[in-house]
Amino acid sequence: MGASFCGGTRILTTRGRVRVEKLRLTDQVLTLQHGILPIRWIGQRIYGRHFARLSPNSIPLKIQADAIDDGVPSRDLFLSPLHNLFIDGVLVPAESLLNGSTITRCEDMDPIAYYNIEMPVHAVVMAEDMPAESYIDRGDRAMFMTSTSSGTWDDVPSQGWKTCAPILQSGPLVDRIRARIALRAGLTEPNIMDRPQSGPLMGKVEWVDRTILSGWAWLPDHPDVPVVLEVMDKGHIIAVTVSDQFRSDLRRAGIGNGHHAFHVELSRPLDPREAHELIVRRAADGKALNGCPISFSAITPSSALTDLDIAAMIEESDLPETLRVLEWLERQVVQLHARLVAIDPANSVTAPEAAAAGDSAGPRPRPRLSVSKLARM
Repeated sequence: MGASFCGGTRILTTRGRVRVEKLRLTDQVLTLQHGILPIRWIGQRIYGRHFARLSPNSIPLKIQADAIDDGVPSRDLFLSPLHNLFIDGVLVPAESLLNGSTITRCEDMDPIAYYNIEMPVHAVVMAEDMPAESYIDRGDRAMFMTSTSSGTWDDVPSQGWKTCAPILQSGPLVDRIRARIALRAGLTEPNIMDRPQSGPLMGKVEWVDRTILSGWAWLPDHPDVPVVLEVMDKGHIIAVTVSDQFRSDLRRAGIGNGHHAFHVELSRPLDPREAHELIVRRAADGKALNGCPISFSAITPSSALTDLDIAAMIEESDLPETLRVLEWLERQVVQLHARLVAIDPANSVTAPEAAAAGDSAGPRPRPRLSVSKLARM
């Protein structure tokens, strides 16, 4: 997805802060390293929410005002998850900074309109006063639905571009940036990173599913100090937490003062269509807790449905609740049919082939089963 701003994002130009969708090729944009630069190309693409959910990299992120620093950004900033932000002299993908509080996914944005602006060189622009990269061609230019160019420059192949700063997805510097953002969000105590985190680590991941992780972590050498933990998925940090919740069973077992449990609700459930490998580790040195790694195999939609016994789930339900489930199923049928038509328009019941189904030897479309009919069964 690259460096994409959502519609409404204000970019700093010589004529002030201009919404990205209102930018013109004649605009001059203020950049950090290169001063004022002209726009040489603008691209746009639009997704529906349901299509975006098929591709996680299409779902925008929201960076709340002041999430990074005072006035940075100055307003809520919406951009693509792989858009690099310029922090502490390096470029960091916004997705690497997700914390479920001040930096989150926008699952319900619909439609999603992305805009990209390209300069003569890769540069850092000011988007809602947040330093963020301009577009760089990584071979995805053809994905844009509409685009305009100045026509005064020769195309530069993607391999010919140089990034304006190093790109880091993980590592000690990114960890420090994440810790600082967590402090601003109130996810950790102000002095938590100043407390000792070294020495032997005890603890265990006791419960994990595609949404929640819980367990405990303790430092015997520092018995009353909570542990700062990271949740990793396939090498990427997806959550940061602190083992500071109280559990009486830990206290009875002599585990410090009992305030050493953690409970994490992921900002976005793990995609069941993909395999995952989770590791809960100490942020200070990457030492993993017992029980890690935790692996999840990919589940195809058909096998997931095979395991889903809806009749058993609603066996004790009354009629209104059963009807609500049926209405939900009916909505899913509509959405699945829309997806089927998107894949192949010939599957539409309104297509000429379907209209002539009575005269053809092909299969006839199944009659739609309404909730009212189901209720009378």
